[in-house]
Order: sequence, then C-alpha cells, then structure tokens
Amino acid sequence: MHIFLNLVLLWCTSMIFAQSAEVSIIDTRHYSNVFGEIRNYRIFLPPGYHQEADKKYPVIYYYHGWSQRYFGETYNEYAGIDQGTDNNGDNISNFVSSHEVIVVKPDGYNRSPQQEYYLRPYNISPVETSRQFPLYFPELVAHIDATYRTIADRSHRGISGLSMGGFMTFWIAGKYPQLVSAAGNFCGSPEFFVGPRNFPVEYKHMDMYKNYGGLDVRLHYGDKDFIRGYHQDLNRTWPQLMDNYQFKIFDAEHTPCGLAEMFQSILTTFDHPPAQPERWHHIDVYPAFEVWGYQVQSDRDLPGFTVLENVDKLGFRCAVREFLPNGPLMTQVHLSITTSPIYAPSQPYTITDFNPTTNTNSVSTIESDQLGRLKFTLDGGRHDIGIALSGQAPNLSLASYKLLNTGWAQKDQPVSVAVNLVNKGNGQATNLTASLTPLRTTATVKPGQVTIPDIPAGEIMEIAEPFVFEVKGDSSIDVVQFKLEITDADDRQWVEFLDIPVHPEVLPIDDFVIADGREFKVANAGDDTTSMVLGHGNGDGMVNPGESFVILVPHNDIYYRTQLYFNHPGLNPDGINLRESDNWGSYDHVGGSAKYSIPVVAADCPEGSQIKLLAEYWLPDYPYHIIKKGEINLTVSGHDQTPPVVRWVNIRGDNTLQIRLYDGGAIGAVTARLVNTKSPDQVIEVTLNDQGRSSDRVSGDRIFSYQIPHQQFGLYQIQITAADLSGNSTTKNWPGNFVVH
Repeated sequence: MHIFLNLVLLWCTSMIFAQSAEVSIIDTRHYSNVFGEIRNYRIFLPPGYHQEADKKYPVIYYYHGWSQRYFGETYNEYAGIDQGTDNNGDNISNFVSSHEVIVVKPDGYNRSPQQEYYLRPYNISPVETSRQFPLYFPELVAHIDATYRTIADRSHRGISGLSMGGFMTFWIAGKYPQLVSAAGNFCGSPEFFVGPRNFPVEYKHMDMYKNYGGLDVRLHYGDKDFIRGYHQDLNRTWPQLMDNYQFKIFDAEHTPCGLAEMFQSILTTFDHPPAQPERWHHIDVYPAFEVWGYQVQSDRDLPGFTVLENVDKLGFRCAVREFLPNGPLMTQVHLSITTSPIYAPSQPYTITDFNPTTNTNSVSTIESDQLGRLKFTLDGGRHDIGIALSGQAPNLSLASYKLLNTGWAQKDQPVSVAVNLVNKGNGQATNLTASLTPLRTTATVKPGQVTIPDIPAGEIMEIAEPFVFEVKGDSSIDVVQFKLEITDADDRQWVEFLDIPVHPEVLPIDDFVIADGREFKVANAGDDTTSMVLGHGNGDGMVNPGESFVILVPHNDIYYRTQLYFNHPGLNPDGINLRESDNWGSYDHVGGSAKYSIPVVAADCPEGSQIKLLAEYWLPDYPYHIIKKGEINLTVSGHDQTPPVVRWVNIRGDNTLQIRLYDGGAIGAVTARLVNTKSPDQVIEVTLNDQGRSSDRVSGDRIFSYQIPHQQFGLYQIQITAADLSGNSTTKNWPGNFVVH
C-alpha cells in the first residue's frame, strides 16, 4: 500500500509542473504510433477544470520555436512564453487564467536519446529523420480529445506558433483545414525544405494560399524582427488573394508579440467558425493524404506537389508538379483519388476527363461504392474531371488563360487576357455570357460582359473577345485576383478565379550576360559567391536553338542569377520549365531562397527571333532583400548543337528504369548500360521508350522507361546515351549506385 501511494505521489509530482492563478501546467507524454516513440507535451488547463467535471473547453495548440522545448526555454533563451513574467506577462498561463480554453504545447524535438542534443526542431531544413510532425498532428489531437475534456471539433480547435513553430502553424493548418478553424503565426519563417526524408521539397507559404479555405489566418511580427522582409513580401500578396488573412505589426523583435490578442482572435473564430467551403482547393507535399474527407494515394517517390483545385460535387481539377506554381507535370505518377461519401450509393456516374495539355477528353462511367464514394485512377498530368449527377447538363470550367502580345502584366498598361473554357459536362452549354471582375483592387476591366458561342459537351473554346484590364497607380499590388462568372440560358452559373501577377514598369537592362554552358562566379547565399557552370550549350554567350541558359546581371562586379517571366513560343517547348534556388539561410537565418530560371530554346526557333524577358533578382540589404527587375531583350542565332540533358534517373521497385531528359527538340534514341559494381562483367544494356508502351506510363512526357527483367540482386552504375533528332548526342555516367533485383 505504501509503495502504491509513493508511486502515485511520484507520478503526480512529475506530471504537475506548476499552478499559477489556478491554471494547471502539466508536463506529460504519450506513445505515438506515427513516430514509434514516447512524445512529450505541456498542457495548460484553465481555472475550474478540475472542479467542473462536465464542462468542455476549446483547444489552442502552440508550436514552440528554435532551441525551445515543450517545457519552455533551453540554454538559448530568447522568447519565453509560458508563465510569470515571460514575454512581459503576455504569456500562455496568464491568458488561460482568464479564458476558458486549453492550450497544448507539443515537443518539436527531433533527435533520439542516444544522439547529440540538437536545437533545431520539427525535422525541417534540412529533413534529417523520418519524423514527420504534420503527420503527428491528427494523432496528437485524437489523444488530447480522448484524455481531456475538449470540445472535439474543428470549430473549437486552433493552432499557433512562434518562428519555426509559426512556419509549422501555417503548414499544419493548411494541410488539415478539416481539423482546425484558425491559425495564428508569430514571426514564422516563410520557406523551408520539408516532407519525406528521401525526397523533400521546397515549401513556400506564399504559394499555398489556396489551402486556407474554411480558416481564419493571422500573422503577427515585430518591426524589428529579422524575418520582417519576408513578411512584407507575404503581405503584398496574400491580402490580394485572401479575404480570411490578417496581419499586425508590433513594436517588437522576434517574439510572440501580441499573444493575448492573437489568442483572443482565435477564440473569436471559435464563436463564429467558418464553414467548410462549398468548393475547395488543396496542395500537399506527401504522396498520400486526406483532406475534407477525400483520400489521395500515389506512388510518387520524387520531390513534388499534388494539386487539387475546384473540388466540389460536380468534379475537380488535379495535377502533380515538381514545384509551384507552374512546375513541370509529373505524368509518371500513378494517382488515386477517392471522394468523400457525397454521392448516391452504388450508382453509375458519367465522368468526363479533360486534359488541357493535350486538348483531349475521355468519357467513362464509374459506379459509386456502398458509402457513396467515387474512386478515380489517374496519372500525374493535369486532369479536369466532370461528374454528371443526372440527365444532360453542361459543366463549364476554366481550362486556361494567356496574356496576349506580352510576356507579363505591367502596371499602368492595358493587358489583354484570352480565356479558354471547357465543357466537362454531358450536355451542350448555350446562350453563354461571361464577365471578369477584379477583386480587392481598383483595376479596370473592359468589356464588362462578353457573349460566348455554344460549347458542346467535351469541347474547349476560347472566348473570342479578350478581356482588357489595367492596374493604375497602386505600387503595393503584386497580384490581381479576378472573378470570372459564366451564365447560360437556364441561369446556371459557374465561377472561376484568375490570379494574375502584375509588375511595375521596368527599364531595359543592357549590361547582362548569357550563361549557356559556361562557368561564372556568381552571388550565392545572400552575401557569398561561388563558381558554377550554368546552362547547357556551346558557351559562346549567345542564345542558340536547343540551348538552355541563365541570364546573369552584374551589380558591384558580382553576377546575380535571375528569375525570368516571358511568353514566347520559342522558349520551353512541350511544358519544359526548369527552375533552381539560391538559399539565403546562412545569410539572414530565415530559410528563404532566391529563384532563378533556366529557359530551354526550342530546336526549331528561327534564327533572328526576338525574345523579351522580365528579369528579377535579389540584392542583400540585411535583414531585407531588395527585389530588382528589368527587361531583357535577346536575339536567337545559329542552330541546334546541344544534345539532350539528363534531369534525373530512377529505378522503381518493380525494376523499371526511368530517365527524365529535356531538349529543345524531339528526343530519339535513349539507351542505358548498367554495370554491376561487384562483378563488372555483369552488364545490362537496354533501349528505353517514351511511347507509352510496355513499362512507359505516358507517351511524349520525356520520361524514357524500360522494365529490367528479373535479375540476381546487385548494385549497378548507369551510363546513359541519348540523341535528339538534330543529330546531337551525349553519353553520361550518372552518379550513385542503383538496386536491380
């Protein structure tokens, strides 16, 4: 008996850390199936929690920052937030003492006990372990709801965090909008490498704004915060795209500034929680995920993003891309999408699958399961799916838009926009009218309304009369969101949105260099330099057909790599889009990166063609980055002398060798020679295809494939030979060893 009482006393002593103004602060833990280990957390219970046995409470989850833990500060104290005088009294305990809310602080520690102590939490930038903290969040929520008296629904659940925890706040909230209704970010970093350990991606909040439908989103930061330059970037863009985003700047440094105000805003959301959007969007870094009751599975084993758009009962749009917003399509991916149970059980539905890339469509029938779910099996290309509920009815969707006679939209200049619509329904759309309306800006649009010819089922049509818009005077606008409304003869209405970046008037840059296979010393990581070969070509500093190139702009005798905006048929044929990053983390300790473009010139681009580009690059001005822009004018000369370039090599678990190449023209023969590393006399020689036959999944996507017959297990090195139809060939030994079995 005494032993039992002593054990109970020991347990209570270890669990209850402190009580302040009747707030119970408890350090405890639970076993995580996601992580396969014990995980710690601190929980703040409000006054009266232990006395009112039937009362339930909303919950705010708080994610700590770098060098911190669930229990508070480590020896790198910089932003205490728990109790007493922490954060000048504006802290969690003091807030909970006067509000009926539970606050949970999970531990972001990312090392095993036998490893050296490490200050960087959450397994992001770099991704070092298999721990995936976003995947842990639903498990933690389920544990908290089962263990404490919570109001266990998304309407009474919010998330917040500081710095790296602020990054996690926006990431987790955007990944699980079905679990939370509010997200509050204190001084969060804008961008990190995240995701699966073997194929992480660059995750940038700026690109993820569509994930926040059904949420209230808020950012607090200090006017002396070292990250504030990136927050300013975000605040030029998100207010133009989101009605549910707010930000506030405080007289503060890198701290949880305005904590009580942030938490109060979350409680206000709980009083009036936003509903699930009727039509929603979602982007995810994981090959498999669930959102709003939809289940998505894929076999993607390379970095990328699964993009769902315009999801409602009438259909959806999907694609898998290498990067956002317009990275190359990963057509080799097998994608499975199972809807939520919103359809009649065990009933046939007519499905239209429109592919805007190939301008083709197919019609099939899918029967819902016994729960009323539909399951789609697709590739990673772009698909616009229409679901016919009953009878014959049109179903219109925005297929694409393009800017006419310009490579980018410029302020104080009229911009013509051509809009393409697709009818993914099973009935003709008649007597159509369309209007384009700017949101949140004073941009003007002409004409106010246009008439559209009838669109038969399964066909695409460009609206004959383009819309012309102009943004005048407002230098703060980086993007304009337009609402496109289409109405038919039966007063059916379809609403789509166009998000068009706009740039200020720029001057020509005359002093620039074309890197087409030459080595240059360039600016790197903000305030450093490095030497590297950029582009692929003959290195003569001219733009030739078939080459890829990087535009370098000098500043103070240093060359800066540039991100390019353009709209020219002679660049990036067949959906090629190459982009790389220059990470500035070692300079500003944030995690952001400057992007630079590597356009590919079409092999058949005529000599003498004039190409106009908008170039953008960053200059360091700690803690800011100065964004410079200018116009570049190029003339194409010569002819194609550049062979295909290998982008990546992969051997799937079924022994399928995949090689991704790019070239300015059509690629002919691709062969591979695999040599066993232990027995060099064991050689496998194969010819790969890109015709969509045998093991190749999609024709013409420049991913060449061959399924190697069963072998005895071995590690192999791969030599690749590829040639284009212009007669240019290359042989390359790809680094690393590959498993063949």
